Amino acid sequence: MQAPVVHSLLEEFSIFLGTRMGLHYPPERWADLDRAVAQMAAELGYADAGACMRHFLSTPVDRAEIETLASHLTIGETYFFREPASFEALATRILPGLIDQRRLANSRYLRIWSAACSTGEEAYTMAILLHRLIPDIQSWNITILATDINPRSLRKAIDGVYSEWSFRGIDPEIRRTYFTPRGGRWEIAPHIRRMVSFAYHNLAEDLYPSVHNNTNGMDIIFCRNVLMYFSTARARQVVGNLQHSLVEGGWLVAASVEGSSELFAPLVNIGLSNATIYRKPSAPPLMPFTLPPLPEEPAPVLPLLSVPLPPPPPVVAVVEPEAVAPLDRALVLYQRGENAEAIALLLSDPYLAADGKALTLLARLYANEGRLDLADECCRRALAVDRLAPERHYLLAMIRQECGDARGAAEALKRALFLDPDYILAHVALAGLAVAEGRRAEARRCYRNALTLLAAHDPAETLAESDGLTVGRLIEIVRVASAEVGA
Repeated sequence: MQAPVVHSLLEEFSIFLGTRMGLHYPPERWADLDRAVAQMAAELGYADAGACMRHFLSTPVDRAEIETLASHLTIGETYFFREPASFEALATRILPGLIDQRRLANSRYLRIWSAACSTGEEAYTMAILLHRLIPDIQSWNITILATDINPRSLRKAIDGVYSEWSFRGIDPEIRRTYFTPRGGRWEIAPHIRRMVSFAYHNLAEDLYPSVHNNTNGMDIIFCRNVLMYFSTARARQVVGNLQHSLVEGGWLVAASVEGSSELFAPLVNIGLSNATIYRKPSAPPLMPFTLPPLPEEPAPVLPLLSVPLPPPPPVVAVVEPEAVAPLDRALVLYQRGENAEAIALLLSDPYLAADGKALTLLARLYANEGRLDLADECCRRALAVDRLAPERHYLLAMIRQECGDARGAAEALKRALFLDPDYILAHVALAGLAVAEGRRAEARRCYRNALTLLAAHDPAETLAESDGLTVGRLIEIVRVASAEVGA
């Protein structure tokens, strides 16, 4: 018989869940929490719910235990074309115009993120929808990122095999076209599976938007049936981060039961009667500027602005505080997700053209805004200032990968590793490229290299140039990703 859990312990444990996972358990839901933890205690080998909670509160929590928490405390139930009115709106009102706009601009790319993807049905639904809408999809650069906090769900998503329950209410022709029977279940078609990449991501803890986890410059984000787990303050934080992850004019697909329009401000509800979709307003244009051609040689570095700038001041032993203040202020804005404000601040700095760090930050900011051509240009200019900075080659690789230039991304990553063989993020990125191209043995080797290097670091350590990513969190991400290649 389970021992009763005192309210003080439930309160402390609910605070822990809110801090580590963003899960909100107010006092009126403590009875539900007690029952869920009691079921979990048996799986983890504890005598009762109280003993299980005390363990989590008194010792560092590893990946397997977070996985178990997520599997017991979140609902992973979903199915293909869930809330069909949202997909109908995308298919008839949103995607056709976006596709035509990109086609006319000769910029054939789309970026979509299924946040809290569970077992993958939502992400694969989008892949199927795009396959049906774009006849020449092979000539497009399509990114469909699917993330979740539950590694068990992610492993099922990567496997791509589903029971009849995942197909309730959909046209049988879709299943016949995009799935293959497999022992009483149905397996997603390989060409649809390849359109989606899965990754571990915690909406409550991880930083986004970021080029490091590919959560930047999104055209469409799905965040459905997840905000209800968060407190109002945490939900506002998540919505704010998602807003910054969208390009100007991008769309956020939400669930009809989650929050009011006030929660999603400044996103604007587009006013559909049977679907809940918000749009990011287009910001007023920044100060006009042009990018002159990049010189063949690293020096001299040309200014980014169209108006002539005075030459940079001579190098002195002491740098005046006001000379670096714009970069410091821009970094703060970047960390808040206020990309447009940070860009405007950097562009107002007359010393920008000769400041490699400022140019690198500007490249990240443009990437977050989905302006990949400018991000690429600024990153190359930062490299022209210092070609021996491995983190700039790595950033260029991330930008090239988003542009669909896998070869250029691989070359930049190899340059980063030549300069720093222990650059962990570069090993992980190379593994991702290898997975995408079906080179599983190479991917396994890169993941092993990354895990070996990570083992030499404290899990609480923050990796340099990683937007706050800790060693422990990257270990979790690598282990989930490596499951896709059997590492």
